[in-house]
Amino acid sequence: MDAMQDLGERIRRVRGYTSQEAFARQLGISKGALGCYERGVNCPNVEVILNISRLRHVSLEWLMTGKGDMADAPGPEEPAPASCAPGLAAQPAGGEAGELLRRHCAWLQQRLDAMEEERRDLSRENRLLWQRTADLGQRLARLEQAGGEEDGAAAQDGAASSRKM
Repeated sequence: MDAMQDLGERIRRVRGYTSQEAFARQLGISKGALGCYERGVNCPNVEVILNISRLRHVSLEWLMTGKGDMADAPGPEEPAPASCAPGLAAQPAGGEAGELLRRHCAWLQQRLDAMEEERRDLSRENRLLWQRTADLGQRLARLEQAGGEEDGAAAQDGAASSRKM
């Protein structure tokens, strides 16, 4: 079992007998997203993990790693950088759980940067394709016009030949 599935199992355990729909509503996410997290298909973002920890009073370290006590124990608070994610600075982020959250945040930033670069590339390619389409449309119009003139000339030649007969 990989880490994502382990995290999904812990989320399912925390949810307990609460329906997926009700728990998802409490977290502010869709039932489908919660199902994907529980099956290990997708990884929840930092805000969802923090919401689960807050709502169910579960230790971040246990939720992220499966290590330590499941119950949230009060400890020394170390403020997390506010730039990482909304709501993250208000949470204690010390120890291994804090490091995992920071790594997850860095991973999310890398994904965001890569997606932005890909979006720029696709936008550039889209502009080129629109230009190419416009150029081909103009070329087609010229060819049709030239073809129409040739057809007209051929028709006139054919009419003149039939009159001579």
